Amino acid sequence: MITHIEKPASKTRQRITNAALELFVAQGIAATTTRDIAAAADIAEGTIYRHFESKEALAQEIFMEGYMPFAKALVTFEQSGGTVAERLARVVEYFYGLFDTDQTRWVYLMTYQTGPQSKLPDDTPTPHRLLLKMLTESVKKGEMKGLEPKLTAQILLGIILQPADGIVYGQLQGPLSPRAGEVMQAIGKVLTP
Repeated sequence: MITHIEKPASKTRQRITNAALELFVAQGIAATTTRDIAAAADIAEGTIYRHFESKEALAQEIFMEGYMPFAKALVTFEQSGGTVAERLARVVEYFYGLFDTDQTRWVYLMTYQTGPQSKLPDDTPTPHRLLLKMLTESVKKGEMKGLEPKLTAQILLGIILQPADGIVYGQLQGPLSPRAGEVMQAIGKVLTP
């Protein structure tokens, strides 16, 4: 019988990424030092550089490992068919499920992608690009009238993301998934003025 034995370096790398993720969300990437990460991971500071070229490379890797599956899911929802409201309902349920599963990683993914450190290629799916594309296509098809897609995309993002911020900042109680229906009711009011 062949068994897989995880190498100690893999465990160390995971400790580094876990510690860095927590610190990046709590303090921000710029304010977090490699010394902070090493202390939180209970390793020597030099060990970080055996696994990552720099703190910035570590931040980018954490982001890309979480974001690329997320981006693929966004594309799947955008192409899944149905009305804009039906597709948005799937997106909201997915977003909120991710939030409830791993709030720290969700916050990191949502904040990192828009920060100055983000190096996302222009064609990478983002929540904003997804919404804008769906709304623009619906307006062109005549399914939605009287909506300006750029403004409406921003409004919808606010409706979707603000409840998560409320939980992060202690203004709402979680979990978020059970609130998806209420959020979709608000979105419906925006989509049918």
